[in-house]
Amino acid sequence: MRTQRVERLLKLVQALQSGRTLTVDELAEMIGVSRRTVFRDLDVLSRAGISYTFDRTTKRYSTEQITLLPPVTLTQAEVLALMLATRSMLAQPLLGDQAAALSAGLKLESLFPPSILEACGKLLAHVEIRGTPASDPLSIADALPLLQSALAKRTKVRMRYDSYHDGKVIDIILHPYRLAYIHRGWYVIGWSEQAAAVQTFKVERILQFQRLDASYRMSPSFTLDDYFGNAWLMIRGDKPYRVKIRFLKMVAGNVDEIRWHKTQRTHFQEDGSLMFEAEVDGIDEIAWWVLGYGDQAQVLEPRELRGRVRAHAQRMLEYYKGDGRSEGG
Repeated sequence: MRTQRVERLLKLVQALQSGRTLTVDELAEMIGVSRRTVFRDLDVLSRAGISYTFDRTTKRYSTEQITLLPPVTLTQAEVLALMLATRSMLAQPLLGDQAAALSAGLKLESLFPPSILEACGKLLAHVEIRGTPASDPLSIADALPLLQSALAKRTKVRMRYDSYHDGKVIDIILHPYRLAYIHRGWYVIGWSEQAAAVQTFKVERILQFQRLDASYRMSPSFTLDDYFGNAWLMIRGDKPYRVKIRFLKMVAGNVDEIRWHKTQRTHFQEDGSLMFEAEVDGIDEIAWWVLGYGDQAQVLEPRELRGRVRAHAQRMLEYYKGDGRSEGG
């Protein structure tokens, strides 16, 4: 659900709680939308459990102050933070059930005093949250609740999985250990009976799944920090590397202002370039990150990473030497 619609629904709640009775035309004028949109939004409020009254004689809508939970004292700053959090959740495709997130947000906002709600609404009128590119949340709408249930009840899951690593569809019986949103998508980490090891699976690549009656035990000491180690993102290599990269002045500030890795250390050089150092397990993922900065990144250490980046760059050069057509294109 887009942030603009959340703002519109918030205005509708405010109008209904104004103490006045209003026609559809008056609501449409106040909110700045069509009559049809008002009817659609009223239906959304109703499905979210936010009730209102319609007088069939006068054709007017109204509602009393909506109270869904015991009263809570919140400051304007706290209300603003919660409203921003709601909009952030709706802007990021984190949940398969965005409608539930919208409903929860509307119910929460209906608890706030109209004066604070109006003040925060004005502050947020010019604030826009745009999510980063990510997997389609609809692709995990069925799998995510099942995995959550399996985790809560510690029951095994049978699944058919489209494995990019194996290049085919594989059958797995999984003991789910963790669900994690990492780098634009949801992943389930757990013990695969077939591999006899803890592995990572992207939820949207699960083709079929079934929660089994069989239970499993998980080591209480298991943590994602231990599992991923010092992986750059989530692919842990077999060998640790001390990485040293020089970023030229054009991108130095951009690189320095972001916490890319838990072990990173940065310091600027006299010429404005940035020296970036980190300890990582494996170099595959960090090689692609370095390539994203093109000629503005210079790998100094280790030589294995220099060689990896050089090989990628040479293949790119060979491609661009041609007429732009790939083989078989």
